[in-house]
Amino acid sequence: MQRYDRSRFVAFGVLPILNLLGLLLHGLMLSTSSTGGAGRSIPALLVIAGIFALIALAATIKRGRDIGWPAWQTAILFWVTLSLGPAVLALLGYFAFAKPKEQADRFGPLPNPATLTTWYWAVLNLLWPWMLLAILSKVL
Repeated sequence: MQRYDRSRFVAFGVLPILNLLGLLLHGLMLSTSSTGGAGRSIPALLVIAGIFALIALAATIKRGRDIGWPAWQTAILFWVTLSLGPAVLALLGYFAFAKPKEQADRFGPLPNPATLTTWYWAVLNLLWPWMLLAILSKVL
């Protein structure tokens, strides 16, 4: 699948970025708290945050194709806005509400609307890092 409609983009682009922001805030709390070994899971948290950034990048490129943007331009704009913090939310908001262009048909037909299975996988994608961090905080 080379294109994402709005619902798939929200499930695999917008929600992972919001989860990424939550993970980074959790890491900030861990690094500044006075509890002894709580900060030991921060390297794992940063790796997980990188994974979520790549997941959101892939979804943004697929949505960018749907609205007629080249992949290279979408990727560069994504990383620039991600480095600016909340600016990435403005970019994702634009991509979530932009209308698909007719020239996007060269990447294949528009996928079917997201099903319950799609949203199930999206929720699992949001939950696994928190479960992994909970386990790591007990093990480390």
